[in-house]
Amino acid sequence: MEEPEVRQLPKNRFVRGSYLMVRRYLSHNVAIQSAALAFYLLFMIFPLSIFLSSLLGMLHLDVSSVLSAASQILPSSVLDLLEVYLNYVGKNPSLRLLWFGLFFSIYFPMRATNTLMRAVRTAYHLGSPRGALRHQLKTLMYTALLIVTLALTLMLLTVGRMTLAYAVRHFGLPVDVATLWVRLRFPAMAVVMYFALYLLYAMTQDERQAQRNLYPGVLAALLGWMGSSFLFSFYVEHIAGYSVLYGSIGTLIVLLTWLYLSAVFLIMGAELNGTLISMRRERRTEKLSD
Repeated sequence: MEEPEVRQLPKNRFVRGSYLMVRRYLSHNVAIQSAALAFYLLFMIFPLSIFLSSLLGMLHLDVSSVLSAASQILPSSVLDLLEVYLNYVGKNPSLRLLWFGLFFSIYFPMRATNTLMRAVRTAYHLGSPRGALRHQLKTLMYTALLIVTLALTLMLLTVGRMTLAYAVRHFGLPVDVATLWVRLRFPAMAVVMYFALYLLYAMTQDERQAQRNLYPGVLAALLGWMGSSFLFSFYVEHIAGYSVLYGSIGTLIVLLTWLYLSAVFLIMGAELNGTLISMRRERRTEKLSD
């Protein structure tokens, strides 16, 4: 049934690829998978915030630097909600809250990772994982790596700035060097996020994939996520007026919408890779038939 439909597609590769992406979005239920992923990401945020804020409170780090870094991509209403948790738990550090946050910061990210891995496997037409235990181990390994990556990134953003300021005052570090580091923080974060997403796509595979089957979707997902986050934040700040329409619940609506958009781009990155693979396979078949 699929072969005649593919032959009727336009010859233009961009138009053909766009059509295949739309068809994949509908046939692979990307909307439903994105909603499930957004659900687990929502329940991941607050335990992770409690864990990180408890850790920051015990280490006496600057919570405002973390919020300043997050302000580049999150709407202010979401930042206000996070700030309440960060400041409260940061000022009242508790070992119990630390372990509570750590436990649920592993459980919900594992569920989110498992959901995203299933979506990636669907995009690559891999079917069910070959070994359930192996798949769970991969999920656990990636979840732990993701948490460590997030924690290290936040610590570098906070400790790095404090250390640089101290070095400028007491060790004569050139201000230009410190300024350069501040400007390179977000590109460095983008690089870290790129490799984290690339590793996720790679670990989901049953066999080793070629580079060209992984990095286009990773780049597209990362750029799409960053661009949509910026545009959505601008829209919420200057156009939407959620607080006027929905009151205090507007923050939750904004957060859910942002998480859903993020989930769509993460999944569609894998769908882009699957589309490119199928188009290359189709072109090879056409060459052989000629």
